[in-house]
Amino acid sequence: MEQLPENDHIWNRKLIHLLWWILLIYEVAAMIGFLFDIYGQPTQWLHSFLQFQVIPTGLQLALMGAGYLAIHLLKRYSDFIMIIWTMTMVCIYIMCIPELMSSYELISIPIILSSVYFQKKYIIFAYSLGLASLTALVLSQVYKGYLITPSELIVTLTVLSATALVCFAIMRKGRTLHAQLGASTLREQDLLIRNVMIDRLSKVDALTELFNHRSFQEHTDHLISHMPYDTPLELALMDIDNFKKINDTYGHWVGDVVLKTIGGLLKDMLGPDDMSFRYGGEEFAVLFVGKTHEEVLAVCESFMQIIRETEIPEMPGRPLTMSIGLAPYNRNTMKKAWFQQVDECLYIAKRNGKNCIHTYLSDPYTG
Repeated sequence: MEQLPENDHIWNRKLIHLLWWILLIYEVAAMIGFLFDIYGQPTQWLHSFLQFQVIPTGLQLALMGAGYLAIHLLKRYSDFIMIIWTMTMVCIYIMCIPELMSSYELISIPIILSSVYFQKKYIIFAYSLGLASLTALVLSQVYKGYLITPSELIVTLTVLSATALVCFAIMRKGRTLHAQLGASTLREQDLLIRNVMIDRLSKVDALTELFNHRSFQEHTDHLISHMPYDTPLELALMDIDNFKKINDTYGHWVGDVVLKTIGGLLKDMLGPDDMSFRYGGEEFAVLFVGKTHEEVLAVCESFMQIIRETEIPEMPGRPLTMSIGLAPYNRNTMKKAWFQQVDECLYIAKRNGKNCIHTYLSDPYTG
């Protein structure tokens, strides 16, 4: 089973703050009790002040200083130091406050606090320390002449043992919940990964690894809806010339090589704001965002030149060429009409002899 983290400094800081609060509450309560003692027994105020205020406070402050120093110098054992610190504080209260002199059950408090570390060794250590502290307190009380009845010891031992057992139960329950939470997190991560993969498969063309036609439609709609009004948007449709002849001559597997090669070239040459898609069959689409028409035309010309210079080993001596239709988006034009404009430009480029670019704003460019 996975171990919970040890040396939890966050919890140690919280426990230190708790000890400070306990000391503060004690000081307030002792001061109130001291005022009542002055009022009821004015002649013994100095004895009460020393017994309930000076001695416990001095011991606790000395303990605080020693605890801080020990944690700073022995960070590796800070969890054990916190248990010893808390146990010593409880023993000081039992020894210095007459009303608590026989309240040995308070020794169970450090055992309860040890359960926050969710480690068996800390609970065992706190329980063993509690038994040792109980023995020391009983011996000191007997030495001072106080009578300790067997029933008091039996009750105290029962409380300490029951507290340790409850802490073990809490720890086991916590570990079970931790394991269940870890398993649930892993299942959620696996589900998320599967959903991402399924979503990617539905939006990415497996052969070229470009976004597919569905992604093209979604991305275009998003750009039209959210793009700033003055941001240029231009669409290029690219079609491989004589692709059917390539399939018929060399086989469809060579056609797949051509498609994959062109997809890789598109990904390599486009800027971060531009997106390329496999529009369908041997057609590719590119959305140019934030570029002027001249810049888009230059990119398309460069891409056509790269295609001409690309050699396909499976097609020795046969060059590749593409025809491109290009049109900018007009806010006053419907998306469907815009697509028709680009498609018409591509048709004109094909009709004009292929291996050229036809734009909606200019005459054909022939490479």
